[in-house]
Amino acid sequence: MASTSKTLVVLGASSAVAHAYLRLVSTQPNYAQILLLGRNQEKLERVRQDIEARSTARVNVILADLGRPDQVPATLEKIKGEIDRIDECLIAYGMLGDQQTLQVNPTTIQNLLETNFVSVTLWLEALATEFETQKRGHVVVIGSVAGDRGRKSNYLYGATKSGLERVSEGLSHRFARESDIHFTCIKPGFIESPMTAHLEPSGPLCASPEQIARTMRRAVKAKRVRVYAPWMWRYILLVVRALPVPIFHRTKI
Repeated sequence: MASTSKTLVVLGASSAVAHAYLRLVSTQPNYAQILLLGRNQEKLERVRQDIEARSTARVNVILADLGRPDQVPATLEKIKGEIDRIDECLIAYGMLGDQQTLQVNPTTIQNLLETNFVSVTLWLEALATEFETQKRGHVVVIGSVAGDRGRKSNYLYGATKSGLERVSEGLSHRFARESDIHFTCIKPGFIESPMTAHLEPSGPLCASPEQIARTMRRAVKAKRVRVYAPWMWRYILLVVRALPVPIFHRTKI
């Protein structure tokens, strides 16, 4: 493998945003191997065929239940069995959950926490260990603007994304002196995707997976620690976080 070639690992490769990101980078010749992970073989195979047709990279698939914390070590070993090193990793899996269902069902809360926070945190720490050995690596993890302030409609989901952002931010600080190790948290607002189809998102604050993917790509190139997607959410949330509680409770954002 040439020194300029890279490997890309995508956890949750069948998600709309991950697929859009893969299409964006698939024509770049510096990717020698792309590894797609997820638990739905049919969806992964469709993504693999699409990206393989667009790219000169070798594209492989690993079936894995990424949201299970106890499976992280074994799945990482499978990844290392396929590639020599992990240059770039996109963590794009997760669950949204229904707030009202979550409130009355402790099992669903546990599942949400394990999928969105516990397992992803274990992946981040495992990748950090690999990067320390390699002396290089970049992780992009998808957070959410929902993590900026608790709202009655999604505070449990938001809590998982808020915690995830703190972990990613802490890892960026931990490796601040390492010029080739980076962690980037992408914070989308409403996304047009199958995951949010029941919410019927629309309007200027709603972004397509392709828009989010382009923001992610720019963030990777610039080695950013945190990026809102689209950019306007940064200023909207700056105001929302500053609102006193009585006023905040009357807002619809």
